[in-house]
Amino acid sequence: IEMLNINDLLELIMKRLRPIAQKANVELVLESFRPVSAEVDEVKLTLALSNLIENAIEGLNQTRRGTKEVSVSIREGADNLFLCVEDTGPGIPSALRRTLFERGASSKGRSRGTGLALVREVVEAYHGDIRVESETGVGTSFFLSFRREPLPAPKEEP
Repeated sequence: IEMLNINDLLELIMKRLRPIAQKANVELVLESFRPVSAEVDEVKLTLALSNLIENAIEGLNQTRRGTKEVSVSIREGADNLFLCVEDTGPGIPSALRRTLFERGASSKGRSRGTGLALVREVVEAYHGDIRVESETGVGTSFFLSFRREPLPAPKEEP
């Protein structure tokens, strides 16, 4: 765990995923108004964010309509970091949203679920929260919030 510039991490992730996005005619957009840092495990956070962004690209790859865009926004609060990954894809039916973060779950037959279970586990390890909003035919948004610094270890009783 180390203090990282999350903006730089997101730029690197998006740079790696850009060829996949271009092949699917998907535009990747990063929205941030200032540098945001957090004390995180770079490998785990990279895996979780890559998973979310790549799932959004895959969802858009299966649609033929209009603008195909994945937008990632980041901001910080006093103690928390807030991330949003939004796509203009087909959406996720409400029946599938209830189990989306469980291992083995899937959305529209894709293997999105196992990856989202991992994303949830990473976010929860930082005492955070993840939620999804989706509208069929409009798109999906994943909202993540977690602590910028880990909670101190509990003190042992004498």
